[in-house]
Amino acid sequence: MPVTGLYFCPDSGTTQNLAAAIVDRLSKRYQPTSTAKWSLEHRLLRENGPPSSSSAATPSLQAPVTQTPPQTRYMQYLDLSFHPGKRFCLVDKSIVTIDPDFEHILTAKLQGLWSMRLTLKADGNILELEDFKIKIATLSQGSVIKGVLMEVEYLPCAYLEQGEGVIRDFIEQLELPNGPNVRYYFSQAPVGPSADGNDEPREFSILDTGMQYMELLRLR
Repeated sequence: MPVTGLYFCPDSGTTQNLAAAIVDRLSKRYQPTSTAKWSLEHRLLRENGPPSSSSAATPSLQAPVTQTPPQTRYMQYLDLSFHPGKRFCLVDKSIVTIDPDFEHILTAKLQGLWSMRLTLKADGNILELEDFKIKIATLSQGSVIKGVLMEVEYLPCAYLEQGEGVIRDFIEQLELPNGPNVRYYFSQAPVGPSADGNDEPREFSILDTGMQYMELLRLR
C-alpha cells in the first residue's frame, strides 16, 4: 500500500475557509484533478470506571495507603469513505479493522462498559497530482469547526522511511499555516517482534493510515 502522512491545522477562529484555501492554492500551483468527495466519522468512547464502594470508616493505627487511580482507557472507531466496508477499531494501541455489523453487536454487548465521549466528522475533496493523492477536509464536532486536515498519499512508495521526507517536502512547498499547534502524523501501527528478530522496514499498510487518523482525532 502507498505511504500516507497527515497534516492538521486547528481552527483559528477566523472566517477564512482553510480547506477551500488549500484546494485553491493547489489548483493555482499544480492544476491537480479533482476526482471525488470523501468523508470520515470518528467516535471516541471512554471506559466506565468501577462503582465507588461506600464503607464505614474504621479507626486504624496504620498509615493510609495511597492508591494510584487506574489509567483511563479509550476505544476509538473510525470510518473512512475511501475504505468502504472497513471500520477501524483501536483499544490500548492495538488497531484492527472490523465489519460494521460486528461493531453494532460488540457495542450492544459492551454498552455498560464504555460511554460515548465525542463524535467527529469531516467532509472534503480528493485531488490527484502525478504521484500524489491528496484528501482535504474540514473537521467538525457538531456545528463547531475543529480545523482542517489533509492526507497526502505518495503512490510510488510502500515504505514510510522512504516516503515521509517526500510527503513533508510536498506539504511544506504549499506554504500552509505552520504555527505551534500545527501537527504532522507519520506513525505506524505497532507490531510484535519478528520471529527472527529482524527489524528491517516493513511495508506500509491500511492499519498504519488508520493509526495516523486515530492519533490525530483522539481528544481533538
